[in-house]
Amino acid sequence: MSQPIHQDVFRATNELCASTISEVESALERQRTDDAVEAIRRQEEETNKTETAREAAERGAYETQERLKKLEQDRLNIEAAEHDLQMRKKALQDAENGADYSDNDNYDVDDGSVSIPEMQMVCRPLMMFISLILIMIYH
Repeated sequence: MSQPIHQDVFRATNELCASTISEVESALERQRTDDAVEAIRRQEEETNKTETAREAAERGAYETQERLKKLEQDRLNIEAAEHDLQMRKKALQDAENGADYSDNDNYDVDDGSVSIPEMQMVCRPLMMFISLILIMIYH
């Protein structure tokens, strides 16, 4: 009778080993699946980080470009304002110089012709008026 006991022990051991192997293989398969899922999650996370960094860099470049455009526009506006101021100063000086001519009544008008100083008195205010209109149109 010792043989059936050995066979029972051998069969029980064999079943226990087979069961253990099956459980270990199942656990290994679950671990492989979990590892694959984790690898995909990490890859997606890395892709998202890369995309976020790229978008931030693009946004930074865009903001820098916009800031440079604004600075350039500000510079152009300042130059235009300075030019406008210079034109107004010149118009004022021309008007003041025109007033100086009106103080001098030493011009002969007997022949009915218009002398150059009188012409300047008419032209300067007209030029001032035209300059102011052009300034308003272009600003």
